[in-house]
Amino acid sequence: MGSLEVRLIETSTISASLADEWQALVSANVASGFMQSLPWAEFKRRQGFISLHLGIFKDDTLIGGSMLYTPEQNNGGGILAAPEGPVLPWDDLELARESLGLIIDFAKIQAKSLGVSVLRIEPRLPPPPAKILREFGRAPLDLVPNETLVIDIDRSPESILAAMRPKGRYNIGIAKRSLVETRIEPSNQFSSQSLSETVGQFYAVLCEAGKRDGFDVEPLKFFEQLASVLVPAGLAKFLFTEHEGDLLSAMLLITFGNRATYIYGGVSNKKRNLMGGYALQWAAIQAARANGCKSYDLYGFTTFCAPDHRYGRFSQFKSRFGGDAVKTIGAQDYFFLDHVTDTFIQIVKEISPLNQI
Repeated sequence: MGSLEVRLIETSTISASLADEWQALVSANVASGFMQSLPWAEFKRRQGFISLHLGIFKDDTLIGGSMLYTPEQNNGGGILAAPEGPVLPWDDLELARESLGLIIDFAKIQAKSLGVSVLRIEPRLPPPPAKILREFGRAPLDLVPNETLVIDIDRSPESILAAMRPKGRYNIGIAKRSLVETRIEPSNQFSSQSLSETVGQFYAVLCEAGKRDGFDVEPLKFFEQLASVLVPAGLAKFLFTEHEGDLLSAMLLITFGNRATYIYGGVSNKKRNLMGGYALQWAAIQAARANGCKSYDLYGFTTFCAPDHRYGRFSQFKSRFGGDAVKTIGAQDYFFLDHVTDTFIQIVKEISPLNQI
């Protein structure tokens, strides 16, 4: 098989060639995504997370690895998470098994100093979990939706439209006939001030939609930090629809590798009859195609559109654009049992009546 080893890669001093290798490896891995990319790791660090970048090398060639994230402060029961990771050669299960073992061993060594007791991984693999994950158990919470709706955009616009539900095509037509305009920001030339203004416009629409539709919105600083990292790296753009000076809808579109992801967005209360939200999605699909993407991920979906489901209220809207429902195994937890025991003992000591004397 050749010699395998795990190395901690210092992102601050990573060479340009190794950075390119990692980005190419992640973007080509169908079970991974932008949350394992270098720009996303930088974004998490600006949020105050510790980011560990592990590389798996075979005979000195990078073949896999993982970005692992955890808050800076943990109480011993923290989680070391790999959303959309680890990045492994899943088509070679024996090689993937050995690589995963190296990542687990490294994480075990770091667990106590980081104050974590769980390694949570979340590769975009179809169910059921592979046998090499038998030491993992289903996590109580997913970091990335384990069911989503994916549109094949590696075809002509006419074919994409034809595959939509009639209501989707009809509403896109209403927006077109109403002369709803689309704007993509930032352009190739942008300043920190113009980017800040763009984020502000996006955030205003998102908050308006959140208040109306009852979903929580991250603080403005979250989007400012995200934009300041992902936009210069070429991974993110903001899209808007407008009509006669009125802002109708806005979204954040992420493109990485062959996949585009609609991750945040909303529709304002203005002129909703002009179907700005449908024009927005159609513009995003076309922008993704122009960026070389082959799939468009609507990020979070439930097949039955149940109103009590986290994504229930949005799933009917998303389903009108066609696509296929895709399920993954979801988040999987590996417990560092020795550290769990130590943490439990410490908690017991702290609440023991003897300690109250």
